[in-house]
Amino acid sequence: MALKLVASLLLCMLSFFISPAFAQLKYVIDDFEGISPLGAGLDDAGLFAFGNAAVMADQRSVTGQSYSGGTCISINQGPDPEFGGWGKGMGVYVELDPVNDQMNFYVRNAVHGVWKKGDLLSVELQDDDDANGTYDQAQDDQWTASVVLKDDAEWQLVSIPLQRFSDSNCGGDGVFNINHKEGKLLCVLFHLPAFAHTGNGFSDAIWKFDFLCFSQGPLPTGLTVFDAPQASVDAFCHLGAWSIAGNQEHLSNIPAAFDSALGTKGQQPLSVIHFFQPFALAADEDEHWLPSTAEINRLIAQGYLPMITLEDHYVKPDKSTPQPNLYSILEGHYDDFFKEWAHRIREVDGVVLVRLLHEFNGDWYPWCTANNDQNPQLVVRAYRHIHDVFKAADASNVRFVWCPNSMSKPQEDWNYILDAYPGDDYVDFVGIDIYNGAGDGLQPWRSFRKEGIENYFLLTQHLPLKPLIVCETASRERTAAEASDGQDKAAWIVQMSEALRSDMAHVRLLTWFNERPGFVINSSAKTLDSFEHHVIMDPHFRKGTDLLLPIINTKR
Repeated sequence: MALKLVASLLLCMLSFFISPAFAQLKYVIDDFEGISPLGAGLDDAGLFAFGNAAVMADQRSVTGQSYSGGTCISINQGPDPEFGGWGKGMGVYVELDPVNDQMNFYVRNAVHGVWKKGDLLSVELQDDDDANGTYDQAQDDQWTASVVLKDDAEWQLVSIPLQRFSDSNCGGDGVFNINHKEGKLLCVLFHLPAFAHTGNGFSDAIWKFDFLCFSQGPLPTGLTVFDAPQASVDAFCHLGAWSIAGNQEHLSNIPAAFDSALGTKGQQPLSVIHFFQPFALAADEDEHWLPSTAEINRLIAQGYLPMITLEDHYVKPDKSTPQPNLYSILEGHYDDFFKEWAHRIREVDGVVLVRLLHEFNGDWYPWCTANNDQNPQLVVRAYRHIHDVFKAADASNVRFVWCPNSMSKPQEDWNYILDAYPGDDYVDFVGIDIYNGAGDGLQPWRSFRKEGIENYFLLTQHLPLKPLIVCETASRERTAAEASDGQDKAAWIVQMSEALRSDMAHVRLLTWFNERPGFVINSSAKTLDSFEHHVIMDPHFRKGTDLLLPIINTKR
């Protein structure tokens, strides 16, 4: 009876932290925040026009509210009355439910011409039944729905249940199966209605589109048409940080460096200090790198919660020595190291978060699914193996974090994050890493909500009793080579804050990756001001660890 009571109380407590409603934003097709009025970023976003239409960015027609953001797109429709439209190429796996989900977009028909009677706006979704990555009329389905818009020039939200889409192509299997196992979403197309000229001297029509998305149930909105639903008054998010200042076993330098950058010395805005612990610098080193119990205890004494990412690799491996992989972990080659690691943490005077095999759904680490026979079960087994070594060592003060990247790379059916979930008995926290601009080369610009909402949806829907944390996040600054009128890092932070107070309000920790010239919070005066006003000074972001303690100190 006592155990049942404890379990009941635990479920009630966790439901306070994560209680997903039926209606929820689940995927952002595009919010257009990465493109500029000068046209830069259109190709990166996969945007194109066809027929008598032309597409460009527009920053003058937006309201700035929530889903409206800072940029929409303008579609100029030329005088040809028969054919025109625009689209977005995608080629991604999206978990769509044809029974419960809806497609949503905002549209404004600033039309100088007049529609012909009965004309409709047609929307098409192309799926990939033959799994070759391109649309083939003979092999793939094309799902079409049409809507009649209000006859006014104001913004309107259009929501189309996926049940209303019908197969308009005889090819394919005739089944709406756009999901992570059966088919990618290849393209979204809009066919614009033809119009007749009014004789007032204008020769074209101008359309505005914004915030294309899929939602489970109706798109949740707030007081106005563009407002996202706000978090409850009980919602909160703590702050964490990592920086290279703590790499040489001087972990207390991390909060000091963060405070110094913010100018908040003595205010201690951080709750969690994050640091990385690889195997060693090189494979031929006699000594592995092990966590410093004294340094971790110093952090705890200062009021911080430590989070350690255990990186199963060598930072600079010798080319003749292979990196560890999931097979070598499962074969026990590193068990002695894991045991010593666990013994060190067991001696710490408090709870420690330990993140294992993070970003496994990328292709940049030796433990990624992509580098281990494309088999997510190897991630599951290796994670469990390391967990069990810690358990056998009686490291009962460890709370384990399982953390995918926000986007899977490559986009393949075997790289579905939930296939690599180790199970509730092995995971205490679920995490997610959300970046704008990480990777080699100049990465396409992506807003926080667009980058993170897909896996946020999957995690809150499928693992609702696991507290959700953002283990790493940052945005790059715009480069000198980019158009200066596109969204900047300061505006990216404003939207990040807004998303965490609305659609992503179940996030309980936001950990900034405070490193690299473009990622630091003081990379520009404007960025620093934005972070101070929209994160540090926002009451949604809490100081201390008191609100985390109920779940930190609870062990399944």
